[in-house]
Amino acid sequence: MENRDWKTALSENMANLRKKNKITQAELGEKLSYSDKSISKWERGEGTPDLSVVIQLADIFGVSVDEILGRVQTKEDQKPKGLPIIRHAAVLITICSIVFLSALAVFVALNLFAPDVSNKWLCFLAALPVTFIVTGIMFIVWKNFAWAFGSLSIALWTSCLFLQQIASNLPAGIIYAVGGIIQLAALVVCGFIVMRKAR
Repeated sequence: MENRDWKTALSENMANLRKKNKITQAELGEKLSYSDKSISKWERGEGTPDLSVVIQLADIFGVSVDEILGRVQTKEDQKPKGLPIIRHAAVLITICSIVFLSALAVFVALNLFAPDVSNKWLCFLAALPVTFIVTGIMFIVWKNFAWAFGSLSIALWTSCLFLQQIASNLPAGIIYAVGGIIQLAALVVCGFIVMRKAR
């Protein structure tokens, strides 16, 4: 392995492991008895720490020296990637099936026991925001926040559509304006969180 390769791997792994463990450059420097400027320099690949420091880094982050130097895959990289995706897809398909089968059951029940009720099809429209709320929560549990934001955004707008259909006395403009304000507020909060994590 060329010198350039292990140095690049070390700088990248240092930065990634530090962020994953939610440790600031100053905190890491304190643990190693170095300044945060030294940590920053190492992470940018503008210098390399001594071997004794590399060993300390491996101990702090709970990985081997070979892993931090990029000589072997990290434990996380060795995990099979496909299995969680298949499980998550199975969970999401199950959730969608349960919600829409419930909507179908309500629709059939209304047809049998309350035939005078109009707009029975709204059962299926109501199932949309419910589905996306539940899937959004599942994405939060799985720490896939981008997909969670997307799911909850769709839940918001399908809720607005459902509300427009059932509340004919409410102007559609007001419903969607409120939806827009909620969406904008969510964007601002998410942007703030992303900026804080990037520090």
